[in-house]
Amino acid sequence: VTMSKKTKILLVDNDVDFIDLNKAVLENSGFDVVVAYSSAEGLDRVRFEQPDLIVLDLMMEKHDSGFGFAKAMKADPTTKNIPILMLTAVGSETGMEFSQELDGYWMKTDDYANKPLLPEDLVKKINELLAKSAKE
Repeated sequence: VTMSKKTKILLVDNDVDFIDLNKAVLENSGFDVVVAYSSAEGLDRVRFEQPDLIVLDLMMEKHDSGFGFAKAMKADPTTKNIPILMLTAVGSETGMEFSQELDGYWMKTDDYANKPLLPEDLVKKINELLAKSAKE
């Protein structure tokens, strides 16, 4: 019996509460979820787990850890097509505003959202990104 393979999401965030909450939300939505608590661990996970999509926090070890992670992903031919949803509280914490339209090209992300993000919005964004990447 072949089960259809579940879509695998990698959550990369140093906020344990965020991971716990959203892992539960995503699993309830039918996703397979793997987690990492730093960008270095995240890059290892990507190699082993080959996720279908990555939800990535910007500020982890450093303020811009997420950018380094995204750059490394997009520079590698084996991982460059995995969609990245960047989440950050940077807008509320520093007053800096990003937008996918204006900043996506240098952020190397596929979509972008501010934290805190409602779980249903996270699921919606993930589904939109997955639908988009399936077309390409």
